[in-house]
Amino acid sequence: MMSEDGRPSIRTMRRYAWMNILTGFLVWGIALAGVSMMMPIMYGSIAKDMGWTISQTTSFMAIKSAVSAVGGLFAGGLIVRFGLKRVFVQSVMVVGVATFLLYFVNNLPVYYALAALSGFASILSLIAIQVTLAKWYSGSLGRMTGLAMLGGAVAGAVVPLATAYGREHFGWHATMAAAGLLVLVFVASSAIFLFRETPQAYGWTAEEIDPGPVGAKGARSAAMATDAGPEFRTLIRSRQFILLIIATALSGAISNGVNEYVPLLVERHANLGAYLGALGFTIVLVLSGVGKIMFGWVFDRFSTKGVAACWALCGVAVLLTFPLSGMVTFLMFTVVRGLSHGGVIVQAPVLARHLYGIKPIAQVIAFLNAAFHLGASAGIWAIGFGVDRTGGFTIPLIVVTVVAAVCALIGLGFEPRYWAGYRGKGGNV
Repeated sequence: MMSEDGRPSIRTMRRYAWMNILTGFLVWGIALAGVSMMMPIMYGSIAKDMGWTISQTTSFMAIKSAVSAVGGLFAGGLIVRFGLKRVFVQSVMVVGVATFLLYFVNNLPVYYALAALSGFASILSLIAIQVTLAKWYSGSLGRMTGLAMLGGAVAGAVVPLATAYGREHFGWHATMAAAGLLVLVFVASSAIFLFRETPQAYGWTAEEIDPGPVGAKGARSAAMATDAGPEFRTLIRSRQFILLIIATALSGAISNGVNEYVPLLVERHANLGAYLGALGFTIVLVLSGVGKIMFGWVFDRFSTKGVAACWALCGVAVLLTFPLSGMVTFLMFTVVRGLSHGGVIVQAPVLARHLYGIKPIAQVIAFLNAAFHLGASAGIWAIGFGVDRTGGFTIPLIVVTVVAAVCALIGLGFEPRYWAGYRGKGGNV
């Protein structure tokens, strides 16, 4: 259906935008979060079958995460050079191929090489999803990003049990091969046929398809449609961008870094046992889905101040570990940790678009993801090192709380010039 000016109708454009949401949901839920969730379930079988140590076996995800962090630095340039859809579709296919090839693994070098390949392709897929959503949505970018990434929460409810069943009945080789084929055939096909790269290709802008708050319409929306943002090379050395990278890296430490220790915090720090430790981790993963939608709305309404509030809530979650001793405090901790984690997951496209607009979006999102993964990796190591050196979680958790407060203070200073609700320091649009 065409509109009077020869462009596709607004209804058609919004349908295309929802097709991108569905694509992101499938890619995030199956190819990214889903495949990653399978590995911890498989580690015991892999170590036993291959004769490897636990450290050798679990290094798969460490290598994958490290390569993802480094690969994120190159993602923006690859998207600009080769195009968003080409990078997206091919990276999803590579994730499928790398997962399928685990069927043939018989030594550590191949095992680690596939981890690296999967890590590089995974970060390209993730960044491509975020860039696409930022190109299609303006006023509701946070909520729509949350919906797309809700696939991870759905995967958390299905994948562990399905993986355990496959491992028991078919073995880990065959189960991973089946997952690879699912990604390669179903998810990659969805990316090919559902994905729409940019509304500009159809003569539309994100502000027309998804206008901002009522008070921000009119002159503000028109200005945003014509001002695509600065060139990446002009902002990379600015004070705000440097602070943004620092805060994003620290947010990885206070969110994903802490998540790795949730079972241990519940089991050992609070002496609540291994069962509640596992249950607590499950609650965090499931509630992160709620947090994605909730904070998506908060980010749309309050922009960078909402992100700062999310970072502060990460600190509150850490503070709630100190009175952790029974079921009530256990639920308080896991609920706050799950909600705040969900918010952090959807922050990158919102920060990039609201602070710098569309023109440098691919490079900015790529740098934010690289910083986040590096921060998460460093946070995991630093917390573990602190626990070993001090004999407990108390001092490391105090440090994490301070870091969360620093993050929040940095976030309050950001100026979201390209957010639909921005009024400027003087209150003007």
